[in-house]
Amino acid sequence: MQLTTENLSRFKGGQLEVQNRNEGYVYRGEIEAATIEDNRLVVKFSWLASGEGYPPYPTKWVKSFRGDYAASLEIYAASDIGLNRLCLNSPIVGELVVFYPPDGSKLDPSVVEGLQVT
Repeated sequence: MQLTTENLSRFKGGQLEVQNRNEGYVYRGEIEAATIEDNRLVVKFSWLASGEGYPPYPTKWVKSFRGDYAASLEIYAASDIGLNRLCLNSPIVGELVVFYPPDGSKLDPSVVEGLQVT
């Protein structure tokens, strides 16, 4: 599957989740913009949360100061996983990245500690 800025535009206002079980992190945030620049995925967030207690499951979500997300598409495989979702997987770095559409699964920002969304 070829990713382009154009076909990622449908995820604006949706959410992105990045998981790495080996490294023990999970992030989820609202997508402000997703672009492809020099064979790299760059995602800007309206807000971003980090899941504490992962793995196996986040026990709470807290505001993250991680910033934008970027990934080299040379080491990720993209696939459509149904329900208008897109998945990127990299066995090299151990990340699983899922794009959720605006009308899809959502982490409610009101449950994120330290986050004030206007």
